[in-house]
Order: sequence, then structure tokens, then C-alpha cells
Amino acid sequence: MLIIRFARRGRKGQAFFDLVVAEKSKPVQKKFINKLGYFNPRTEGGKGEFVFDKEQVEKYITNGAQVSQSAARLLAKNGCEVAGKFVAQRVSKPQKTEAPKEVVEEAPAEEPAEAAAEEASEEAKAE
Repeated sequence: MLIIRFARRGRKGQAFFDLVVAEKSKPVQKKFINKLGYFNPRTEGGKGEFVFDKEQVEKYITNGAQVSQSAARLLAKNGCEVAGKFVAQRVSKPQKTEAPKEVVEEAPAEEPAEAAAEEASEEAKAE
């Protein structure tokens, strides 16, 4: 089975990625069938530079090649509608609704404070 995915290139800290077609069972950095383009995230604008051959990408997808999630997102974002079906929808977790906390009466907490104050005043009178 063929897959369209990114293969990392470049030095440490200065990565760029080649968009390649390879056998799914092969390691990412090893032999690939065809290079379809590249992605350089380190360009001046900060958005990255993504160049690819749209016709060849569509040809491989229509012939049954799968697309990795990261490659599918970038391809769909840059005008390749065929790759849009490989983008997994992100499921947001339902937000927990917090039940209103019951207000605990503070009256029992005040009684020991008053008792301590009374004891202190009684000791002062005794002296």
C-alpha cells in the first residue's frame, strides 16, 4: 500500500520536509517512489513555504494511495480538495458543567471563635 507522507530532511534545528510517495511498510527516511514537493516551515513569513505538484498528488490519491494526517491537512489547506477526505475531524470533549456548590453555613465555625474569646477575657479578669 502506498502512502503520501513527509520525510524529514535538514540539520538539527533546521528541519524541512519532503512530500514523498512511499510504501507504507518502509521506514520514513529510506527509499521512496516519488518526490511530490517540499515544506519549509522556517521561511521569513513564519507561515512556511509549501510547494507540491497538484496533478501528481491527485493521480496517486485517485489510484488508491493513502495520505498521512499532517500531509492531508497541508494539502487540503493549499487547494488539493481530494486530500480533504483524509483529514480526521477533531472531536472536542464535552465541557463539564459544574454543579453549583452548596453554601456551607459558617455559624458553627463562629461559636468556637467566640468561646476562645470568652476564655481569654475570663483569664484576663482572673489576673
